[in-house]
Amino acid sequence: MTPQLLLIKRLATESTQFAKRVDPISSGIAISLLQDAVELYVWTTLKEKGLAVKDQSSFTANLEALEKAGFAMPQVAKLLELNKARVNFKHYGNLPAPGEAVKFETYAIDCLTQAARDHFGIDFEQLSLVDLVAFPDVKAHLKAAETHIAADELADAAKEASIARGLLFGKLDKYLPHVDHNLKDTDRILNSIEGVQGVNPFHYLTDYLDGVRQLVMLSLARVPLETAILFRNVLPPATQFEAGNWRVRSQRAVHDKAHLTEVVRALVDISSRIQELVR
Repeated sequence: MTPQLLLIKRLATESTQFAKRVDPISSGIAISLLQDAVELYVWTTLKEKGLAVKDQSSFTANLEALEKAGFAMPQVAKLLELNKARVNFKHYGNLPAPGEAVKFETYAIDCLTQAARDHFGIDFEQLSLVDLVAFPDVKAHLKAAETHIAADELADAAKEASIARGLLFGKLDKYLPHVDHNLKDTDRILNSIEGVQGVNPFHYLTDYLDGVRQLVMLSLARVPLETAILFRNVLPPATQFEAGNWRVRSQRAVHDKAHLTEVVRALVDISSRIQELVR
């Protein structure tokens, strides 16, 4: 059941990314994802409670089946309003107002939180999407980052998230080998030639190739530009040595809790894409 609840939370969380965009189509997509999350929860509850319904039974019929069995969903009227908004968008092409998604996000999250507690004794808010990460090393550092965020130990959270990012993108090394920084030594040879002192083209070339490699990795993992900028602004540089240990150079005196929470969410999202590439 827990994997299903994690998927439900993932759908609800993804809807937030679209709800933030102030345009009707993004609002409609957010509403559709929220309804998918609620429908999946209803279907999961039916199965977990051993209630037989037809495979093609409607959302409203499934809600009624739960109610008759003593497992009524909370705030049914709001869920029906959400379902109607999804039908209007998905089936009839009626675009919702940009702010509608935010309202329905509140409806859906409140409902799922109360329902999970009532039906299964589970705190929906405490479910960690980090559990969806397939790489044990990455997961361990993201879990540590979450723990530090919860304790307001934000500098430590940033360090753990930075290591997690390094490990995650390191999974792509077999496709994109590291640039050999020994190339820079060629400049010493050039500078030993009379008349070309002070010219360092291989330093430039090495840094340029490093930048290209980073851009290709971001492209392979389908990382949005705003997420790449978030990583650059929030996460300190992390370097892994041959022995496997890490050095993280903290450069910020103050860290933002919301930004770090978003970094962890983004890394969970990226991990699923990288998993597809390396499996």
